Amino acid sequence: MDRNSNKWYGDDQIVIRGASIEDAVAIMQIWNNNISNTFNTFNSRIKTETEIIEKILESTKKRFGFFVSECQGEVMGFATYFQFRNGVGYEKTLEHTIVISDNKQRLGLGRALMSKILDDAKTKDFQSIFAGVSSLNNKAVKFHESLGFKVVAELPRVGYKFGTWLDLTLMQKFLQTD
Repeated sequence: MDRNSNKWYGDDQIVIRGASIEDAVAIMQIWNNNISNTFNTFNSRIKTETEIIEKILESTKKRFGFFVSECQGEVMGFATYFQFRNGVGYEKTLEHTIVISDNKQRLGLGRALMSKILDDAKTKDFQSIFAGVSSLNNKAVKFHESLGFKVVAELPRVGYKFGTWLDLTLMQKFLQTD
């Protein structure tokens, strides 16, 4: 394989692949660390292995994407997308979640995972995808802007976590050009 066209972690190649139920514990650990220790998500309720398995299975059933980044059998991050809001009128509009292990940041995993979900959603004819970003997470805003997302709304004080009111920045990227 061409070393320049793939992501590498040391001498080992990083693989982006579809999540399986066998990945549930690793995904749970990454997600729960993010929930417990950051303002990146407004959620403060810990995920269970069963919930993660259900999300993976539901994603497959509803033809949404759920992917992991892996190196030598270690899951280093994940990204998934799902319908933006309930109702048939929203069936072509998505929202996504992406979380990278704290000690695996800045390796290009986020960009690789986002490229995978954006390509996957586009080929399935979805129209657009939203990112809901905590206003305290400037790195995420800049990251999404670098991928072509545009800020479309600022919702003040809609989240509450760790005794702090949080603003939500909604960012959107159109997947289809017509």
